[in-house]
Amino acid sequence: MTISRERQGPGTGQTLPSLDGPRLRAVAADRRHVQQIQSCFSGAPDYFARTEGGPAGGDAAERLVSEAEADDTRRVFALVPHTGGAAVGVLDLYLHHPEPGTAHIGLLLFREACQGLGYGKETVAALEHALARTGFSVLRLSVGDENPGARAFWERLGFAEVGRLERSVSVFEKRLE
Repeated sequence: MTISRERQGPGTGQTLPSLDGPRLRAVAADRRHVQQIQSCFSGAPDYFARTEGGPAGGDAAERLVSEAEADDTRRVFALVPHTGGAAVGVLDLYLHHPEPGTAHIGLLLFREACQGLGYGKETVAALEHALARTGFSVLRLSVGDENPGARAFWERLGFAEVGRLERSVSVFEKRLE
């Protein structure tokens, strides 16, 4: 995946390098990408039914982008095919969270029509490589018990459960090389 522009948060001093994956590029999201992200959310109704109890709110993408713009440790990306067209997924990433050297995936979501095609595996591999190149040593995420498919996905990619949070949520980690 390619990040279309480098972005540095004033509080983190962290610049993410350009990435390039076989089929997707990550475009740093801003207000221009809200509609594409909202469309990805609408294209993943099962995820929101499991995790939120119903469809994503009509302003979910707007809130996501606004929250990320207000947090210099957070990056949101629209995942767009190299061949062009609309975003097929969304990546929400926190840098140096919860401690320095750790990146935390808040959300990696693909439209249901694009799930099972290897996009997630490719995206995570490119992300791991870029984070390791910039000095990160750990990639972390959380998965709710209501989402066993996500749990299995992360385990297949080598992430291990390292803890549990309230509300039946598992914390997964992978050390970066």
